[in-house]
Amino acid sequence: METIIQVMDNITKGTETRYRDIRSAPRRFPNGLPVRAIGYIPVKRDWVRRTFDRLCFAFILRGDGEYRWGQRVWPVRSPCAFIGYPGAYLEYGPKEAWEELYINFVKELAGAVEARGLLALDRPVWQIHDAAAIRRRALELLDALRDVDSFGRVDRIDRLCEWLIMDSLISAASPPLGERDRAVQAVRAYLEQHYREPVDPDELALEHGLSPSDFRRRWAAMMGLAPGQFLGRLRIRDACRLLVETDKGIGEIARAVGYADPLYFSRRFRQITGETATCYRGRHQ
Repeated sequence: METIIQVMDNITKGTETRYRDIRSAPRRFPNGLPVRAIGYIPVKRDWVRRTFDRLCFAFILRGDGEYRWGQRVWPVRSPCAFIGYPGAYLEYGPKEAWEELYINFVKELAGAVEARGLLALDRPVWQIHDAAAIRRRALELLDALRDVDSFGRVDRIDRLCEWLIMDSLISAASPPLGERDRAVQAVRAYLEQHYREPVDPDELALEHGLSPSDFRRRWAAMMGLAPGQFLGRLRIRDACRLLVETDKGIGEIARAVGYADPLYFSRRFRQITGETATCYRGRHQ
């Protein structure tokens, strides 16, 4: 999950565990579920054994382990999610290591979270069937944490957290993907992590046992846009970030995000964003 690590490195550099407390940030458009804190642990090896004083949603993105509440034990197989309920003594942790993203709310909000259908104590652990969708939502959330002081940013983070929880529950209620659809998800996950490199989606599909025609048909049904358009949007989104956060030249940014021809990059940038890269930088930097 290299992309998530890169995002979180920009938030709190120099520590293995990334953590952001936003409980005191002012809300401009409150949704009633202000998030207390968000954390990301790329390689978690230790077990947790304690009574919770807050409401926690943990998303296990990679790795396996166990979750114990009272006399019951649930297997933890990524991707999945589980809760830490206020007042509950829990024990959980990986067999060797796992990757975890977690969201905390103050304990007083447990009732409000449950009233919205986002909490079910009879099912504290649930499996996520659409891993790629959850990964995209997690990346969107972590990207929003780059600048919590911007107007309305914390309100957006609150909603992204709520949507992440909701998406995981929707995924749990949906039937598991078939083998071919999982192959499409695997191609998408690869593109999300290696979009800066020269990649051919059709070749990736063949490596996962799909013909180009079957792959494109299934991709269109799941994504709503062609693989090349998806790849281009990933690159342009990264270019937007570099334009705002760095002083690199347009050509250098084009090459950094995977375009060998700066002129082609400029055309694609304008097609997707509706403005030139220079105008975008001037308006947002």
